Order: sequence, then structure tokens, then C-alpha cells
Amino acid sequence: MLFGIVAVLCLFACANVVSPTGGSRDEDPPDVVRSTPLNYSTNFDRERIRIYFNEFVQLRNIRQQLLISPPMEQLPEVRIRGRSIIIDIEEELLPNTTYNLFFGDAIRDITEGNAIPNFQFVFSTGDYVDSLSVDGQVKNALNLQPEEGVYVMMYNNIYDSVPYLERPVYLAKTDKEGRFSISNMAEGEYLLFALDDKNNNFRYDMPSERIAFLDSLIRPRYIPPPIKPTEELEEALPDMPTEEAGLPATAAPAPEDSLPARPTDRQKPPAETPHPQYTLYMFQEADTVQRVTSSALEKKGLILIGFRIPFDSAHVREIREPFEESWHIPEFSQNKDSLKIWFAETGRDSLFLEVRDRDRVLDTIRRPTVPRRLRERAEEQEVPPLNIRFDFRRPSAVPHHRPLGILSEHPVQSVDTAKIQLYIHDSIPMTSDFLFKDHVRRHLVMEPELLEGTSYFMEIFPGAFTDIFGLTNDTLQRRFATTTRENFGNLILQMTLPPDTIRYILQLLDRGQAVLDEKFITETGTYTFEYLNPGEYRVRLIEDLNESGQWDPGHYLRKIQPEPVHMLRDTLRIRENWDVEMPWVIQPREAVF
Repeated sequence: MLFGIVAVLCLFACANVVSPTGGSRDEDPPDVVRSTPLNYSTNFDRERIRIYFNEFVQLRNIRQQLLISPPMEQLPEVRIRGRSIIIDIEEELLPNTTYNLFFGDAIRDITEGNAIPNFQFVFSTGDYVDSLSVDGQVKNALNLQPEEGVYVMMYNNIYDSVPYLERPVYLAKTDKEGRFSISNMAEGEYLLFALDDKNNNFRYDMPSERIAFLDSLIRPRYIPPPIKPTEELEEALPDMPTEEAGLPATAAPAPEDSLPARPTDRQKPPAETPHPQYTLYMFQEADTVQRVTSSALEKKGLILIGFRIPFDSAHVREIREPFEESWHIPEFSQNKDSLKIWFAETGRDSLFLEVRDRDRVLDTIRRPTVPRRLRERAEEQEVPPLNIRFDFRRPSAVPHHRPLGILSEHPVQSVDTAKIQLYIHDSIPMTSDFLFKDHVRRHLVMEPELLEGTSYFMEIFPGAFTDIFGLTNDTLQRRFATTTRENFGNLILQMTLPPDTIRYILQLLDRGQAVLDEKFITETGTYTFEYLNPGEYRVRLIEDLNESGQWDPGHYLRKIQPEPVHMLRDTLRIRENWDVEMPWVIQPREAVF
């Protein structure tokens, strides 16, 4: 009986067939197993190069990725055959010249698309391979974070507009740390340039492309080549042992293919070879071409005008029938890229406006004063109340160190403070005044400030606010409590600045690098950011060289570098009822380190 039960269990166990898994995902790029001729060969005189891999490969965007230095008049034909690629050179090569075929990320396996990063094939038509090199790093000019995946280019034709017109003679791509290395260079002076190439044509020709450059020319340093063949490979037969011949590509023996060269005396670097590493700071040039990009009647009494770039001093005027007195209220957006035109009844069906930025006429526009839907259904429209709200959110406690604010949907014509009641602990009346914080008269703040750690009740009765259209508010009630000093932390920075007369902008940033607060400073001292909510913060210092009050990017043709930026290395954690004191010594920033 027991034997029968065991037999049945074994039968069921054997019948439970599990599908085989596909195994782990292939994340390795293809490996080069051999090439004809060898990589880094000298006295190259062939018309074909063939490179073999340990798996089937594909070529992705080869025409955009492949860069040859020095440039060839006609790009070689590159095609796949089995587990190899064939490169046919279709022009006569220069004598005694080192050629570098940079494939970028074009060579990938066909299963997962894993790319061989920055793959290059090097050969020389002379007796030796050029072995000079340049190394460095590309950083974001504003936050000093490494720039990954941008091209670093070098030019031996030295004139200002060369990045706009020519492809570089040497090229590399930055890694995750923003680092780059360009090797197998010839002796000479070069322009060093980095580009976030949006259209993959290796030219700086789009306004959205970010760039970086060095002010002076550089000379590459000397290093021995990684491989120098000691023996030329025998001429390859038309059909090497590959898949086409019924043999695996890896079956072809290549005992010399991976042997490193033994450096000769000529290859050894001098004892005191300088090893500079260059740092490039990437930025996007400020767009200086201003124009009106949009204009629309948003609703009755409001025209919204959009601009291509932030304006200096935008304004409008009626040009068909100019008004004898002020007829509108302008409201600028925070970053000055849009302008709201508020206006009450004008007695006109449309307005003909001239839009200016300072003294320059940008556009003339014609806009109706009343939306079509309101003109067609004027009798059916109900008059809405004026929308007002407090400038804090529920259920958060209201900061006691900032004035209590009230926001209006429209510009306010008048305020009846007798219809605004504020009570402490729901029952004790508190006398207060409200003042407009802005010239548009949409933001009111209360004086005096609130007490800390106190509960309040505010009631705003109908008719307390009347806007420029004659609309009034409905009843608004709100209970709230205020914070105490113990709810916040403080950051105390002990700044040591270089002995110069530069004005600096000291900025407090959140984790997303948004500016929360800033101070303009000129000398060594202690600077405090108070009433900080618990959380993580960063600190940035900008050298405001032109005293514009903001960080300014560079300009390549004018040879202006972006304004230098210093980032406090540590992320600062602020806790409730806690002061964080941090010393920070600012050193002058150098382009080479």
C-alpha cells in the first residue's frame, strides 16, 4: 500500500513539467575577437578592414555616428557580414598619417542592442601611430553636475566659426562622470569644444544646443599607444572562417591579435610629462532675438501676451485711437516672459495694440474686448462673484513670520476693511490693516504679523472687495493656527570669500535645485537663512561678474565664459528647532586642475 502511494506521488511529480526560463538578460556588448589588419597597425596600405566579433552585430545610425579623423572626402562603405563588419575605403589615404575611425555607439548586438561604447579603429599609413592624448571632464555650468553623453571635439583649423562650419578632427563622448579621453592625436595646437549635439551632425547649428569651450588653445600630451603590432597579419583570404563557411567566427585562431606591444625608447614618455586635465563648463547661450509669440483675449478684460525670451521692460499702447488717460493695468509674470493686460470697460469692440520691449516695437495686434460667447449670450450670462482666497493651504499651519495674505482673481478697486473680521481663539477681536503688496492690486497682506503658536478665525463678509469690473466677493471663513520658531530650523553659513571686489549671489536651493531664497554678498562674514522647513537643501554661490542680479551664461563668439558657480559639496539636512552651522571657504575656480 505504501509503495503504491509513493509511486503515484512520483508519477504526478514527473508529470509537472515546468517551462524553461530564458535566463538572465544579456547586458554585455559584443567583444572584438580579431581584425584584419590589426587595430593600431602601421604602414597601412589596404582598401578593406574587417573586424570580427563574438556574436552577431548590427549597425545603428552608422552615417551619423561614424566620424573619421582626419576627415575623408568620401565616407567608407560599412556593412555587416556574419559576425563581422567590413569597411571599404574608397579614396587614397594621406601618407604618414594616423587615422581614427570613431564608431560612437553604432556597433550593437542584435539581441538586446547593447552598444560597444566609443569604439574606435586606429591605423597609420606611416611607420608609427600618433599617441598624444587629451583628458578632462564636462560639467553643467550652473549646478556643476557631470554632463553624460555629450560630444567633446577638437579642431586644428583655428578660427572663431569653425564649430559652426566644420566637423572636428578628433572626437569623444563623455561617460556617466562627464569624463572624456581623446587619444591618437598628432602634435599641434587645438581648439577644445563640447557640444550637446541635438541633430547629430557634429556642428553647432541649433539654438537649443548647449556648448562649452576653453578660452585658449591646448596641446595634447604624450602617452604610448595601447597596442603596437610587432608583426603584420598575413593577407586575409576572401573567405575567413566565419558562419558562411560553416565554422564559428571564434574558431579562427589569432594568437598575435591581442598581444600588447613592447614599448620602444621612442614611445616612452619623458620623466616629467605634464598631465593636465581640462574642465569644460556647459551652458546654453541666451537667446537675444525677442518677439511676440502669442496674444489672446483670455476672458473679458484680460489680454495675455507671450514673449520668446524674458523682456526688459514690456509695455503696450493703443495706436488707432489713443486713450487720454491710463486705461489698463499691466501684470508681469515672475520670469518676465508673459504680460497680462487688465482693463475695464473701454467703450470699444476691439483694441489695436503696439507691443514694445523698451523702445523697440515688437508687434502690432488687434484683439476684441469681449469674448464672442459673451457677445452672443449677453442676456443669459449670470454675474459671477469675485473669487478671493488665502495664500496658504489647508491643513498646514500658517507661518507666523510672514504676513497673512489674501489673493484676488482680478485687480481690486476698493477694500472695505470693516467687513473683514479677525479673531484670536475664535472670540477675541484683533485689529489689523490690509495693504496691497503689488501694483496690480491683487495681493493684499495683513499688518501686523500673526502671533506664533496661536489659533485664529477670519471672516470676510460680502462686499469687502470690489474689483475693476464691479464684481464683489461672497462670504469667506477660515480657521487656522500659526507655527512656532521650534517648527523650523536655521542654516548659518560662515563664508570666507577671496580678497576681491566681486559681488556674489548666495542661493538656497531645494533638492530639485529650485531657488528658495538668495542674498547678495560682497565680503567674508556670517549669513543666515532662517525659518527653514525640515528637509534637504543645497547651497550655491554665483560670481555675479556683471552685477545683473542673476546667473548669466556665456557666449562663444564673444569669448565670454558662463559666470563661475560654486556648489557646497554636502547636501544639508535641516531639522526642527535646530541650527546647522557650516563653514565654506571659496577658492578661485580654475579651468585646468
